[in-house]
Amino acid sequence: MKKLLLMITFLAGTVVFAQAQTQRARKTPEQRAQFATQALTKKLSLSADQSAKVSAIMANRAAQMDSLRANKSADRKANMQARKAIAVKTNTDVKALLTADQLKAYAGLRHNFKGRMHGKRGGRHIAPEQKAQRMSKVLQKKLTLSEDQYAKVNAILLKRATQMDSLKANRSATDRKANKENRKAIMSQTDGELKAVLNADQLKSYTDMKNKFKERMKNRRGPKAPTAG
Repeated sequence: MKKLLLMITFLAGTVVFAQAQTQRARKTPEQRAQFATQALTKKLSLSADQSAKVSAIMANRAAQMDSLRANKSADRKANMQARKAIAVKTNTDVKALLTADQLKAYAGLRHNFKGRMHGKRGGRHIAPEQKAQRMSKVLQKKLTLSEDQYAKVNAILLKRATQMDSLKANRSATDRKANKENRKAIMSQTDGELKAVLNADQLKSYTDMKNKFKERMKNRRGPKAPTAG
């Protein structure tokens, strides 16, 4: 299945946040542990002894998480289960150090954090026109589209965005398999229409973009677990 929407959205994010991402290096386990400890010390009014113990717990957690990230050979499901186990143990170890009042405040912190994360994942609805314009600008920059090409690409992507929104709105009216097939058909049609607008050099660049995106997605998912038999 062609993942054109994901590819263009990914590229859009790359264009917008490229500079910020290059400036933001991954923190070391010690730095992440220190940051988490300082936050909990401030929010929960931890004593010096509690803070030292929380720091050790967070350092252990950060080191374990880094080890999981480095072990890319592990299958995705096993990796996810290991991450959950680490998070559960960390939570249990931290709670064992807290007083009754601190436990109540800690539970509130976790609840608020989960709410924020849910909001980020859910995101806000973006109108089809905005989606099409954003994606068209990405392709215009990456492929050096002419004004005429840009107008045609924008019309193609607007149609695609509108069709996808319609599918989302009618999820209850179609079964999952039918919905997937409809999405696949829309993406295939969009891909074909976009290719028809491009010249030979642009088509080559477009194909390279898609291949690089597929490779990145493959690396993110990790190797598939071996099937029994």
